[in-house]
Amino acid sequence: MYLTVARQLAVMAIIVIVSFSFSRKNAFGKEASQYLSRLLLYVINPCMIVSTFDVEYSGQKLRSLGLAIGVSFAFHLAMIVLATLLFARKKSSQGQGSLQGQKSGRVEDCLQGQKSGRDSLSKIAIVFTNSGFIGIPLINGVFGSEGVFFLMGYILVFNVLLWVWGEWLMTGTMRPLKVLANPNVLACGAGLAVFCLPFKMPYVIIEPLKMIGACNGAASMILLGLLFSGFGGAKEKSGQGQERAAPVKTFAKPLARDVFLRLVVCPLILLGATLFAMQAFSSVSQIQLIMSVLFIAAACPVGMSVSSFAVVFKKDADYASLLVAVSSAACVVTIPLLVALLELFLR
Repeated sequence: MYLTVARQLAVMAIIVIVSFSFSRKNAFGKEASQYLSRLLLYVINPCMIVSTFDVEYSGQKLRSLGLAIGVSFAFHLAMIVLATLLFARKKSSQGQGSLQGQKSGRVEDCLQGQKSGRDSLSKIAIVFTNSGFIGIPLINGVFGSEGVFFLMGYILVFNVLLWVWGEWLMTGTMRPLKVLANPNVLACGAGLAVFCLPFKMPYVIIEPLKMIGACNGAASMILLGLLFSGFGGAKEKSGQGQERAAPVKTFAKPLARDVFLRLVVCPLILLGATLFAMQAFSSVSQIQLIMSVLFIAAACPVGMSVSSFAVVFKKDADYASLLVAVSSAACVVTIPLLVALLELFLR
């Protein structure tokens, strides 16, 4: 399986490189990436999700999806606990740095305040993977639509916790009702309704959804290439509010730490949980497929939602973009190795 994963990642990487080269040459701006991002979020992904559920109803399959949702919640909870414990020690010192950065015009204090904001982004980056833009085309290429069906459980939990715990990290408040407005959550709800229907959707309705949803893989990689082409390196603001290039020492260590935690530490911890779940639910006929899908989703790079949150909540957007870029490039190596390790334990 790891060779199949590596091959699919190589295919996806080629599309990213083509998109990157074309976008660099034509100097596309933020408008193009924002348009494609919204198209994926509000049109392509929801269509793909709904069309994935257009299969014959099966009580066993519904129970398996429920199991995928439960395990996905456990995975996210474990990563939330890990991220919280890792940054618990810094809370008091960073709070002082942030307050000093607001009261003082000194560059050092402003940088300390920015570091406090970065740690919130780091927590989100450690927990929430790119299970949509990278996970969906990867799982579809390796396991087909059946694998994507179980991936929906992970994506559902992802979106709920992102807009509950993730927003709480950014603002100190929770708006659970905001979850209901998320297009992917709505699509999962609509998909479940379609799955439970005693008949399959009419061809003239489901076929357009399938055709639009089929664009997910290529469009996601094109968007990554487009975003990378516009990435110009991290910047920070001086005490006078002027932007300047950030010295490497200000982000090299946290970047290496966060990428390592996201791509290596978290997947290795969840590998144990994956093997335990396979044993505990061995009576489930598709348990190996379900857990392989969830493990790969949990091993994906930093989610692009980290960049979105950084922009929306006025955090360090440049650092967030750097996290997405570096982890996305590194996952071409880490994911096949992790899958090979999983297969080694399954022998």
